[in-house]
Amino acid sequence: MVRNFMGRKFAAKTLRKSKYLHAFYTIFLMTAVSLSGHVNAFTQDAFNFNSKHSEVVFAGEHAGMPFKGVFKQWDAEVSLPPAAKPHIKANFVVSSAKTGNSTYDSTLPSGDWFDAENYPESQFESTDVKLIGKDYEVSGLLNLRGINQPVTFILKDQGDRLTASFTIDRLAHKIGMESDPSAEWVSQHIKMTLILKK
Repeated sequence: MVRNFMGRKFAAKTLRKSKYLHAFYTIFLMTAVSLSGHVNAFTQDAFNFNSKHSEVVFAGEHAGMPFKGVFKQWDAEVSLPPAAKPHIKANFVVSSAKTGNSTYDSTLPSGDWFDAENYPESQFESTDVKLIGKDYEVSGLLNLRGINQPVTFILKDQGDRLTASFTIDRLAHKIGMESDPSAEWVSQHIKMTLILKK
């Protein structure tokens, strides 16, 4: 009788432990799934973005008036932590830069500005990509008119998209050096905005 009672008591205790373990593993798995969703499926090797669904925007001022434009032709390969080799590579066709203003659009490809005839494409390649909280710190080199300049920005994870904003010094790339070397008319620092839709 005592043996049966002890057996039932042991079985009940084992069942309770089993329930606790089951609850623990359920919580653990839910957390793991949540975290795996947090990295946005960028655990895969690489994702491709282009101008069909995403945007690369540039903005500044000319004679005190703001202007904004987009690159109509570009593509990028993006691999983010925790991928084994995180990197970002992007290529831009400079003659595809459009503002909607015919004067600006005809001037930008000219020899003094983008010099599209001699430098038809611009490139960005990362040298380092780090996870910072839920976002990413990206450092790399931007090549414009054959001149490399370092760029660092925060690539923000906003759920359905990745975004970033940073400025480039057009004079450091010798853009507009003949017509506006002192940046009297056109902003020296041009704001770039990236909107990469997942």
